[in-house]
Amino acid sequence: MIIRLKSKIGISRIILDEDSTLMDDEKRLNEIGIIHGTSIILDNNIDEISYKTIVNNIKSENEPEEIDLTNTQSNDSITNTQLENEKIDGPLFKSFDAYLHENGFEIGDLPLMNSFLPIKIKRGIINKLPKSITIRHQKYRHVDHLEMMNVEEVRRFANFWLNELQMSLQRIGWMYGYYTEDQHYPYGIRAVCEAIYEPPQYSNINDVIMIEDEMLMNVDKIAERLGLERIGMIFTRLPNECFLTARELIRVIEMQYNSLKHIHYTGYPISTMVTCTMSPDDNGQPVLNAYMASDLALALFRDELFTSSQSFNHIISTKCNIHHDSTNNSSRGSSGSSTNTTGGSGTEEVIRELMPILIESGKEVVDFDTSWLIVRINESAPIKPNSFFPKLTIPFPIENRNTNSTNTNSTNSNMDGMNMDGIKYNVIKVEKKELMEYINGNGDELWNNFHFLIYICKVLDVDTALSICDSIIQQQPIDDLIKELLLH
Repeated sequence: MIIRLKSKIGISRIILDEDSTLMDDEKRLNEIGIIHGTSIILDNNIDEISYKTIVNNIKSENEPEEIDLTNTQSNDSITNTQLENEKIDGPLFKSFDAYLHENGFEIGDLPLMNSFLPIKIKRGIINKLPKSITIRHQKYRHVDHLEMMNVEEVRRFANFWLNELQMSLQRIGWMYGYYTEDQHYPYGIRAVCEAIYEPPQYSNINDVIMIEDEMLMNVDKIAERLGLERIGMIFTRLPNECFLTARELIRVIEMQYNSLKHIHYTGYPISTMVTCTMSPDDNGQPVLNAYMASDLALALFRDELFTSSQSFNHIISTKCNIHHDSTNNSSRGSSGSSTNTTGGSGTEEVIRELMPILIESGKEVVDFDTSWLIVRINESAPIKPNSFFPKLTIPFPIENRNTNSTNTNSTNSNMDGMNMDGIKYNVIKVEKKELMEYINGNGDELWNNFHFLIYICKVLDVDTALSICDSIIQQQPIDDLIKELLLH
């Protein structure tokens, strides 16, 4: 029997045998912080952030809408509720620095400080055995909270998915914002989302894939000039019993691994990129959930232990084998293959690769549940948003929502080798009428719009966009000549 516990501070899975007793499962319960006298509150409404008010299916994309966030709790009330629950149940995740303080700043045993590469077995010499890897939930997280400060940006992202795409095509975007201290957690870190950039992408009903984006570097420059940075990604998904499918988790892992930085005072590599998913609830309204991949997930990815092809379910596959005898060893390329080389004495030696052993709940496994590698982080929207980007009377069109193609098949490296049937969105197109309405319908704040700055970078040049960013920060007037260049 498998019992999954889900709360706003994390997830855990308990595997119980049918005839097991509490004494038999005492060790497993202690591992996840359930001790004698613990009370477990199963309340689906605790800390549930409602985003129903973000989207109005009746109104069109360009129709102004007053956003009512009365059903959304303030950050203080959310955190206080969580802290009360943590006192009862014990925290499942700690801030990374809080975890280090409690463990004497020891980082030698952390996943990214260890190698899980296969061991090459050579005939005629003493060989080391590879490390066994225990699959368990991570006790810490590098970001504790995701705050969607720009609620209007999230609403437009949700509106396009619900109204225009009818949820039949999925959507993805890069989140831009900043990090700040979060005093609600010991040594806590909060990621604040201020904008969503939607890159060129290839979409179908089950998945969405980012494709080559020549603008991304310039988008990063614009964000940096405004004091922002890329903090993660957001993507839509259809309802699923798991938090992230294996294929989605690999996408998250790859993003975090590619953004690892050696900036922590201990020298331990960390990534603070977060992932936010948007999926419909029972009433068809979008609900957000925020996650990160664990450090163990990044270490397994670094050492190429995941298979290249993953499924749309909750089971993630690895290259590891359960049996490692002399006749059934696994190599990086194919199981049981060997390489013959000539040693210094002129005799041939056979080289094989022995894969690490994966241990899940005391048993050797090859595949396991994605939930083991997922770190849950909290998410919220403020009652009174104070975004860097103001809500304008007439919003600027979002990039890459136009397509010149119909259903096509594509197989290339940017799509992970998948044969994917869907639609390609890769056009930054704004009609002259839309541009005139935007410029004439907004005041001086029209320049302070992330998507407008990206458009200026596209049709003029990045230096012009960056100079406008400087004027925005310094609150200086912007030459009307730029308007004339855009309109002619």
